Amino acid sequence: MVFLRPGILFLLTATLTVISPTLAHADPLPRERVPEISMPTSPLKPSAKFGERGPHWGGVPHSGLDFDGNTGDPIFAVAAGVVREVATRGSYGRTITIAHGDGVASMYAHLAGTEVKVGQQVKSGERIAQMGTTGNISGSHLHLEIQLRGAPTDPYGFLFAANPGSVSAPPGWACRIYGC
Repeated sequence: MVFLRPGILFLLTATLTVISPTLAHADPLPRERVPEISMPTSPLKPSAKFGERGPHWGGVPHSGLDFDGNTGDPIFAVAAGVVREVATRGSYGRTITIAHGDGVASMYAHLAGTEVKVGQQVKSGERIAQMGTTGNISGSHLHLEIQLRGAPTDPYGFLFAANPGSVSAPPGWACRIYGC
């Protein structure tokens, strides 16, 4: 029987998490605990869904939901929270991360410009950035990532939690991506 010291076990777990990020498929919060959700851009033109595989993501599953648009189109906070990070992050380009509480955060990537600062409180639907072409991209779009305790989770569940329709009648844009 092999025994691992706690420090080595933590290091091994952290390394495996970086090498193979977890993609969750559950709603990050119970629907009754999500006060108000807004769409991140308008009009919604979904172009890549969560979990897709392809050459754009280095052979790993896509960690967010992409929305096509024009450079400069407004980007809105999907929920109220506190801006945790405004940064440039490699292949994501210019990003904003907003903490929403209960271990839930939203990240917006490939931005042309940002309109918020770290520590700023934002409301659901508040304009926070402009769509862009920064990072590793094939055209102007928004990459929206919802993170649950640091792990990317399917944004569909988060966006759909408080939006028109119900589980039996999802919005049209969702049907185009996920099939209904």
